[in-house]
Amino acid sequence: MDAKSTLEITNSFPFPAIEPPATDGHHDNNATSNHAAAAPRHKANALYQNEMIKKLREVNADANNVGWYTSANLGNFINMNMIENQFYYQKELNERTVAIVHDVSRSSQGSLSLRAFRLSPAFMLAYKENKFTTE
Repeated sequence: MDAKSTLEITNSFPFPAIEPPATDGHHDNNATSNHAAAAPRHKANALYQNEMIKKLREVNADANNVGWYTSANLGNFINMNMIENQFYYQKELNERTVAIVHDVSRSSQGSLSLRAFRLSPAFMLAYKENKFTTE
């Protein structure tokens, strides 16, 4: 809920685990990582998210989608999956959605490390027009 200039988050839930198909009988950790990072855009998870919000409303809880969350280690979180997830949320759901980043390493040093991010309108336009690269 957006109260003046403060975003209040009262509930959160993780997406179900996505198991990537095994390739030639071996488990690929990189594939697992990529599937997990793309979870917010996965069609089954979008349906799951809508169902969870519906159930929260049924028990009279505040239930508005304000974004998604991820964890980081020592501030390392900006990558193509992060950008694609946030672009998806801002384009498909609401331009005001945020990505909450919990830095586990910094939190373990004694104070909770949470940061919220949005893509700027200029970045959204550049990304949509394929004028953004990681190079």
